[in-house]
Amino acid sequence: MADAAVAGDAGGAVALLRHALDTGLDPVPIVAALALRLRNLAKVASMRGGGLSARDLGMAPWQVDRARKDLRAWTPEGLATAISAVAQADADVKGEARDTVFAVERAVMTIARSRRA
Repeated sequence: MADAAVAGDAGGAVALLRHALDTGLDPVPIVAALALRLRNLAKVASMRGGGLSARDLGMAPWQVDRARKDLRAWTPEGLATAISAVAQADADVKGEARDTVFAVERAVMTIARSRRA
C-alpha cells in the first residue's frame, strides 16, 4: 500500500489499505509503514550531491537504489506535503480524530497526489 501511494497509484493504494483494514490491521502500523517509506525518500533526497553512502543513512543499498528511482517523480515540495500528511495521520490515529480510517485514507490520497505526474 505504501509503495502504491508513493508510486502515485491512489486507487490501488486505497484498495490495498481497505483490504488491510478489513483483515484486521490496525491503522497505527499502516501509518508507520507510510512514514518509513517517506522517511527513506527524504534520507536519500538529502544525500544528493553529498558523499553519504547507504551505510551512512542506515539503509541497505537496494533501498537507496529504490528510493533514488522513486525520487525522480517527486519534487521537494511534494515530498514535504506527503510527510506532513503522514504526520497528521499519525496524530489522528493516536487519538486526535474520531475516524481513524478516514485519516489514513486521506493521508494515502495526499501522498499519491503529491507525486509529480
